[in-house]
Amino acid sequence: MPKLPERIGRYTVLERLAVGGMAVVYLAFETGDTGLQRLVVLKQILPQFGEDDTFRRMFQQEARLAANINHPNVVEIHELGTWEDQPFLAMEYVSGVPLNILMRKAAEQRVAVPVGVAIGIITQSCAGAHAAHDLKDPTGHPANLVHRDLTPHNLMIAESGHVKILDFGVAKASTNEDKTETGMLKGKLPYMSPEQLWQAEIDRRSDVFTLGVVFWELLTGDKLYAREGEVATINAVLNSTIPSIDGFRPDVPSAVVATALQALEKDQKARTPTAEALRSDLLGIARDHQLDCSEEAIQDFIKTILGTSLAARRTEVAAQVEKSIGVVPEGSPTKKSLDQTGTTQMHAGSDSEPRSVTQTVMLGALVSFLSVSLLLIGLHFTGKLEPQAATDTPTLDAAVTVMLAPTVSPDILREDLEPLRRYLQRELGEVVDWRFADSYADTAEALLTGAVDFASLPPTLYVQTKASNPAVELVAVKVHSGTTGSDGVLLVRAEGPVQETSDIKGKRPCYTDPQSTTGYILPRATLRGLGINPDTDLASPAVISGNHIQLIRDLIEGRCDIGGTFMAAYMNAEAADINSALARVLHVTGRTPHDAITAGPHTPETLKERVKKALLDFDPSIEAGQKTLGAVEKITGFGPVEDSVYDSVRRAVDAERSALLTE
Repeated sequence: MPKLPERIGRYTVLERLAVGGMAVVYLAFETGDTGLQRLVVLKQILPQFGEDDTFRRMFQQEARLAANINHPNVVEIHELGTWEDQPFLAMEYVSGVPLNILMRKAAEQRVAVPVGVAIGIITQSCAGAHAAHDLKDPTGHPANLVHRDLTPHNLMIAESGHVKILDFGVAKASTNEDKTETGMLKGKLPYMSPEQLWQAEIDRRSDVFTLGVVFWELLTGDKLYAREGEVATINAVLNSTIPSIDGFRPDVPSAVVATALQALEKDQKARTPTAEALRSDLLGIARDHQLDCSEEAIQDFIKTILGTSLAARRTEVAAQVEKSIGVVPEGSPTKKSLDQTGTTQMHAGSDSEPRSVTQTVMLGALVSFLSVSLLLIGLHFTGKLEPQAATDTPTLDAAVTVMLAPTVSPDILREDLEPLRRYLQRELGEVVDWRFADSYADTAEALLTGAVDFASLPPTLYVQTKASNPAVELVAVKVHSGTTGSDGVLLVRAEGPVQETSDIKGKRPCYTDPQSTTGYILPRATLRGLGINPDTDLASPAVISGNHIQLIRDLIEGRCDIGGTFMAAYMNAEAADINSALARVLHVTGRTPHDAITAGPHTPETLKERVKKALLDFDPSIEAGQKTLGAVEKITGFGPVEDSVYDSVRRAVDAERSALLTE
């Protein structure tokens, strides 16, 4: 992890908020020659990526787009600069909550968003969007900027009730240097306009449509177009009839309903023409019906839903500033007031609930704010904000930890599962940290000792870990293509020395790990069933590849002649730049459950239940914008699982053990 800098430019760095992907993000305090004293969020490209012109250009383009929009409803960019030859971006620090979290918390509490509050949020969003749409380039010509992702994730609601638009990382302007590639959709499917999905020419009316979807969902508390799967979602946007708002909320005035429906017209020509027109219409209706759409009304609603959690986080940040540099921003609570609040930091292993009361909700809001505003460079969050001792180098300590067995390489797991991590982080209101084990045995040890809260365990590893400690508990099983099981296969090179079963003897095997089901246990059982002793009839030493993707690579590149894996890894190997046509299936070794998310003996019961609910509710089409999660993992969801489904695996493990004892 890079050392925490004392300064970046004229900014005093307080703490590292996140590091990973291609950037590091800091909370900092500006104390420059101008006399300004304010909190800022700094984003800086990591040194190893700073020399890449493409990343630098993308980084700078996002900053220029946002910085040129001078409007109170758009997050402010303070500076785009360079420090120690690395570009950095200083942006406004917003103490608040993303709209998606506010909506979710309201739904959990069964509280309807007041019509006036919904209008207030949308009209402020319209004001910021209109400023972006009307942006002119330096020559005075229209920039024709379209945000393309004005979703609840990118609408930040400050404690004061003020709305800020975030993330111009996928925005499109006529002056963009990097044009959209053919076949690439920018944004989130359930909020895209029909013309975006058709990849036709888009203009400001596409953003109006997206705001119409957000407005409909604010009023109804339901999803408008999100469906089970990518194709179904696209079809809903293009062809479905919009359910009546009256059926959800009879208190919504008919004029509001009519205005929302006009913004949602699938035909661009019939749609509300501009964000300003939508804003003007809604404000007029609010006046006519005496609906309070003020910032104060939004502020009161936030307090109703989130209580004092946002203020508690603000107090904590102010104390950090005072502790680090002896200055407290004007209007911020003092360290004394922090002590009086009694704010507590709960340990990840505690059974107590209050993790989600004071720090956790604001932490989730801040992390969500950062994640949506930094999508352009794929930032990966790895930790939780904690005050540090003055003598320590600040580190990141995650609230909820999940160890992933090395079924494929960490790079693939990290990329494939990032949308799931962000989803869990949002649903739990906790920072979630993936940890990547070096071996299957390390995965089990981390779970059994309480070093992590959860682990993703392949079948054999689960059986062995459960036998070591019966308190290990299944939470949910991965679902691939609608099934909770996978076929194991024996692979050989398409043009290799093994063409028939009779060719196997004397050839070199490769295994993923001795505790792998489809990569070790089942292949060896299958070989014995074919009359081949895997320990005496094959060349030695066997190649231990470590994970399934590497096994396929080892096989194709000739380091071994036969190896066991599971069908999905073989079918999806091309996503890891492997030409899977160079290998073929010689034999099916049997069917096993997919990997399961498993809780350790030290994991609190309340946390188990929350994680289980979140996993069972996970929908890749909503969270990742596509039917499956990951190019290699290809997860379509998670399902409930009973221990009894592993009985066949137990028999296979027992058979392997018995065979070894008798040889």
